[in-house]
Amino acid sequence: MNSPKPWAQALPENSYHREQALLSRRLFQLASVVFAAFAITAVRYGVQGRWDIASLLALGATSMLVCLWLNQRAGTYAASALLWTSATCLVSAIMWRSDGLKDSALLAYPAILVGAAQLLKPQYFFGLLAAILLCVLGLGLGSVYGWRHDLATGTDLERLADTLTILVISGLMIWFLAMDMRNALRGLKSQIAQFHESEKNLTYLAQHDALTRLPNRALGSELMDQAIAYCSRHKTRMALLFVDLDNFKDINDSLGHSAGDDFLKQVASRLRAAIRKSDILCRQGGDEFLIGLTDVPDNQAISWTSNNILAQIKESFTLRETEILASCSIGIAVFPKDGADFEELLRHADLAMYQAKEAGRNTFRFFDEDINASIRENLHLVTSMRAAMAQHEFVLHYQPVINLATGALVGAEALIRWQNPKLGLVSPALFIPVAEKSGLIVDIGQWVIEEACRQMRLWRDAGAPPLTIAVNLSPVQFRRGNVEGIIEHALRTSGLEPQCLELEVTESTLVQDTEKFILALQRIKALGIRISIDDFGTGYSNLSYLQRFAVDTLKIDQSFVKRLLNGEQDLAIVTAIVQMAKSMRLTTNAEGVEDDATRQQLVALGCDQAQGYFFAKPLSAEKFGEYMREKLAAEKHAATTASR
Repeated sequence: MNSPKPWAQALPENSYHREQALLSRRLFQLASVVFAAFAITAVRYGVQGRWDIASLLALGATSMLVCLWLNQRAGTYAASALLWTSATCLVSAIMWRSDGLKDSALLAYPAILVGAAQLLKPQYFFGLLAAILLCVLGLGLGSVYGWRHDLATGTDLERLADTLTILVISGLMIWFLAMDMRNALRGLKSQIAQFHESEKNLTYLAQHDALTRLPNRALGSELMDQAIAYCSRHKTRMALLFVDLDNFKDINDSLGHSAGDDFLKQVASRLRAAIRKSDILCRQGGDEFLIGLTDVPDNQAISWTSNNILAQIKESFTLRETEILASCSIGIAVFPKDGADFEELLRHADLAMYQAKEAGRNTFRFFDEDINASIRENLHLVTSMRAAMAQHEFVLHYQPVINLATGALVGAEALIRWQNPKLGLVSPALFIPVAEKSGLIVDIGQWVIEEACRQMRLWRDAGAPPLTIAVNLSPVQFRRGNVEGIIEHALRTSGLEPQCLELEVTESTLVQDTEKFILALQRIKALGIRISIDDFGTGYSNLSYLQRFAVDTLKIDQSFVKRLLNGEQDLAIVTAIVQMAKSMRLTTNAEGVEDDATRQQLVALGCDQAQGYFFAKPLSAEKFGEYMREKLAAEKHAATTASR
């Protein structure tokens, strides 16, 4: 089997094999025709007694049989070289023995060149041409200088027969060449047609979403720009609707991505049904769609269409024989009021969509300047917080944690404050939510952990007992930050004992990504650090994760503690939390204790610890140090008095 030639390496494998098959077939045809011509002519010359010419023709016919055998054994190029080399040598020998350049065999040279051009590589073809030219030159010189002797001159009848034979062979070769050219032309036309079709398909695919067949972001942008230009010329209004599916991730996670793809197809179909044919619908990406409503008279018409979209999406979907209920949130920006171009409208519609999400989802909101002002305010706040980090404006205050049974100081909760030069002491309720949204909470949280550990180590070095310092962790720190590495670094650089550090996480943090947090918290617990659940009772209150996460403390939310004396329901909730914690050998800490009656009730219920304004407000590090020294001195004095 012939290996692919170097010049054919760049061809696709199928194309190379097709070309080889064509060459083999064409070689078989030409060799068969030449064999027949040599054999018939040999017989004719043999009958005439011209055995010298007949023997040469018989030798040529035999070489054609060898060519056919080589071709059958897949030696196409070797067979082709043998075919045209032997034909050239045979014709030259016959002309040498006969009439030289006057012999009709001279006509065979062009036929040989026509056939060789079809089957030989360029370098072989030009080599054959050079050989023919040398043969012609030798024949001519041989006649001029008398090198040719004992010439056998043919008759006119013989010349006629030879000429007809050569012309038949030449005609067949030219016919085969013409057929190849026609086939090549048809193939080229077919390839051109396929190219144009592929170009159309590529253009379509480049402008449309492969899943829903809707215009994609690029084409959607062009269509929106055209619609805006039309509305601008005709002084009409246009609305851009930013549609985002609610909880689409849950469908992918529960039913798989193929079901999610089917869901998106059904959503696209329903969105088409909810708008007019003249409106624009495209897929922005993921679970987001854009709708352009053209020539809308007023906001009432936009609201009607938006409600129609919400109703369409609220209808149940069937995915893998499972009925799914879904909803979407829609943000609306109106041209020209909310923007002069597509990018501005898109940005405003996106902001309005998030307002719809915050309003409870499954609704729509129009963009207004209040949203823009809020965004600008948040951006300014983020910039200010970055500057505050660089200028060390954040400080920690510490709220004492008291043992309810003994009244002893057992620890403190570190609470961040922002000492703004213009605004004074800023409450974390004003800047922590923005810090979490912007991701800045990761840097702030790292500083809080390191500063709390450093300060507690200073108190320990000053003679304080091993109190517990509690630090709040945001869910964003788990998702974006290296919490374990930060904690290890803070303990190592400060020298604080791990058992003196307690990390507070909310119930929602544990439930959002359970498996991920289990591994992280288990590694943190392995360091000897305590884990507490903040605001317990306000979230999922799933008892199973208390064991899975090896929790140490439950912090009872202050909303229950403050109403403890005013309602049986809150009393029952706190009682249940305390009893459950005791059965699981967990410590309970009541937040927001503001009077002695509440403290006494918590003692009666068996709560372990408490914190709140009744004991002390959050104190600066300096004032907490004074509070701690006074508290420890009083405890020491009370213990000495009791021992007497």
